[in-house]
Amino acid sequence: MQTDKATGRDSNTRRRLAPSLLLAVAAISLSACKVVPIAADRAARERLSGAFDAGRYVEAVWDAQAQPHWTKTAAPLPELSARIDQDIAAAGGRQAGDGSPWTFVTSGEGSVVSLDTTARAGRVVLDVPGSGAVTVLVGPVVSGSALRDSLPFVAFNDFSNQIAYAEVGGALTRRAVRDARPVAESLKPGDRVAFTGVFQAAKAGDPVVVTPIQLRRVTS
Repeated sequence: MQTDKATGRDSNTRRRLAPSLLLAVAAISLSACKVVPIAADRAARERLSGAFDAGRYVEAVWDAQAQPHWTKTAAPLPELSARIDQDIAAAGGRQAGDGSPWTFVTSGEGSVVSLDTTARAGRVVLDVPGSGAVTVLVGPVVSGSALRDSLPFVAFNDFSNQIAYAEVGGALTRRAVRDARPVAESLKPGDRVAFTGVFQAAKAGDPVVVTPIQLRRVTS
């Protein structure tokens, strides 16, 4: 039997310990890694390639990253409105760039005052206690990039070109409207509606025009 003079251990003992040491090292390495869903990781890598597909990218990040972010950061609209009136720059919004409007994630509940879901740019107007009139955009055509600009992990420099960045904005909006529009089509004046969504404002007092992330009729 061979014995290591420095440790006093025989070679068989070292062979038995080796697999355990490898497992321990692997466990430590994994614990230090950030777990990213495979689809989201693939989409992130495609952002800088010629194979980029905005729709596929949005589907990959919608449940894994976007929805959790919006749920975590959404502020009740009456509270958010008060903060904006006091100091819009300190109200908790984001700017896509210098001079861009502020983007806010909010939630609220109100009664349907009027609606038009037959127009291409369909909308529902709500009376939200403490905030007044709020317009919810339900498409199918919704302009603007509010959803994209509200996400900290979607930045211009992360994409291969300006076209890809713009396409992500459109794809995010289409994904949101896909869920919100059927709900809007079932509403009538007087119905109670709960929403979570994003709006942009350049200054205090600007109308609240929400691109909805979630929209539901309140039945009780």
